[in-house]
Amino acid sequence: MQKVWFITGAGKGIGNAIAMAALDAGDCVIATTRKANGFLIPDKYKSSTLSLQLDVSDADENIYYSVVEKSIKQFGRIDILVNNAGYGCITNFEETSEKNIKNMFEVNVFGMMRVTRAVLPIMRKQQNGHIFNISSGAGYSAGPVPYHTSKFAVTGFSTSLAFEVEPFGIKVTNVAPGLFRTGFYNKSTWKTVPDIHIDDYDCNRWQTAFIENANKHEQPGDPDKLAKLIIEVSSSENPPLHLPVGADTPEVIDALCAKLKKDTDTWRSKASETVF
Repeated sequence: MQKVWFITGAGKGIGNAIAMAALDAGDCVIATTRKANGFLIPDKYKSSTLSLQLDVSDADENIYYSVVEKSIKQFGRIDILVNNAGYGCITNFEETSEKNIKNMFEVNVFGMMRVTRAVLPIMRKQQNGHIFNISSGAGYSAGPVPYHTSKFAVTGFSTSLAFEVEPFGIKVTNVAPGLFRTGFYNKSTWKTVPDIHIDDYDCNRWQTAFIENANKHEQPGDPDKLAKLIIEVSSSENPPLHLPVGADTPEVIDALCAKLKKDTDTWRSKASETVF
């Protein structure tokens, strides 16, 4: 059965790879991008693709409902939502202004929520649907506070949303990529310069080396293979709530689980003593 995909941040990187994989699978795609005409539609897919402008940093919820309305007018339904739009920041918490932290959450978290809020009524009416939230291995590990905390929020949102929408036949998968070979890590797209320079952090300015290595585009993850996996998961009767992708992310999640278990086991007896 032909499915209809709604994908944010479809102009490049992982979002673009997923959009093309869905089209190659014979499905229809609503490809949204921050700038107008940001998704180049191959001629052979003109009839099965709708390219729309959507800036997920916009706080006007009417914009999101308008885009969804245009999508329904074109295809009649939305089977799969991929919340992919987002950006990175690897500055330290103390050195990042509150304004820039808010900007990051506006895109990575609240924008994703606004898209989901606009699509959910359609899926509830259909009594089925699948929501993929593109989080990150950063959503399960320690790291620079602004970005990692925003991705922890995505992971938490996915986990709780799955609980709420399960009665409507809607599934949720939190996708956690590790390092993938896209332009996501380019210096031009990642904020690395602190807003508030604090000398004490100068002894550990690892961000410069990280971006220099990232610009070599030698990350182990293949976005096309990730996209094919998403297509496979979308057809699964029992898709995972948490989907680590890449060779590196499973180890990150294993480490978090081990740390949680160690802390819980160490303090279990003391914690149990706090009951009435």
